[in-house]
Amino acid sequence: MLDNKIETFMMVAHLKSYTKAAESLFISQPAVSQQIRQLEEEFGVKLFNYEKRKLFLTTEGKELLKFAESVKVQTKNIKIKMKLSDKQSSPLNFATTFSLSNNDAWKIVDYYRNQRSKKIVCQTFNTQQCLEALNNGKIDFALIEGNFKQDDYDKVIIRNEPFIAVGKRGLGIEANKEYDLRELINYPLIYREQGSGSLEITRQILGMRNLSPIDFKQEYQIGSLSLFRRMLLDGVGIGFCYQCLLTDELDDGIIQKIKIKNMEVAHPISLVWLKGNDQLKEEIQVVKEILK
Repeated sequence: MLDNKIETFMMVAHLKSYTKAAESLFISQPAVSQQIRQLEEEFGVKLFNYEKRKLFLTTEGKELLKFAESVKVQTKNIKIKMKLSDKQSSPLNFATTFSLSNNDAWKIVDYYRNQRSKKIVCQTFNTQQCLEALNNGKIDFALIEGNFKQDDYDKVIIRNEPFIAVGKRGLGIEANKEYDLRELINYPLIYREQGSGSLEITRQILGMRNLSPIDFKQEYQIGSLSLFRRMLLDGVGIGFCYQCLLTDELDDGIIQKIKIKNMEVAHPISLVWLKGNDQLKEEIQVVKEILK
């Protein structure tokens, strides 16, 4: 459980202002300053520094914030469980990235639908939004693809998923030919939105060849996964995505994999949760088995 000084510290850390924290907490600014001072004396460290009139957390302050946020999430979870009657089980709150929202999310929902009588809340975000939802205690765990800053999280790698170039069959791209990526710049490029793991990988693939989306005939940056798929299926252009996103279309031959020279890319699919949330250990093990 968090005392008032820690709650005040968290508010200052998030708002980066003593004044705004005081306003949000309905206390005076001197009271905020006093509580932060008391915490610094208690821990024997400096929690904030001013740089060019802006407030920043010190290294020790970042560690305390990480710990406090973890405690807050666990406190919220235990309160929910204690409020539920014996006949009820605690709700399952999780999120997946858009690329994993069809097959993997369905496996989890289907298992709990048939095996456990509990409320299931499944949300779909991009990678960055999944991590923010974890940090804010809105979900218990997330299933995400690609790279992310791992300092604040525990994870289990479920599998490595191929990341491929794709286009509709009939675009004039030969199925058995291996292309230099520059040979394809006369096609429009369809790519994902800011904050998605797929966008970062696409940028890396292009950057290694001194290319960017602007080099293609036309560029479409799409935040809707259904629109992204629709544009590929309608032959608007080519794109990069995880293979699992278009499994059925690839099997049916509607969409074809485009062979690119020196492009054999696979990234981990990870089950991610906040560090220190030991209450999730059993749940994580169950989900891991579901997704094998």
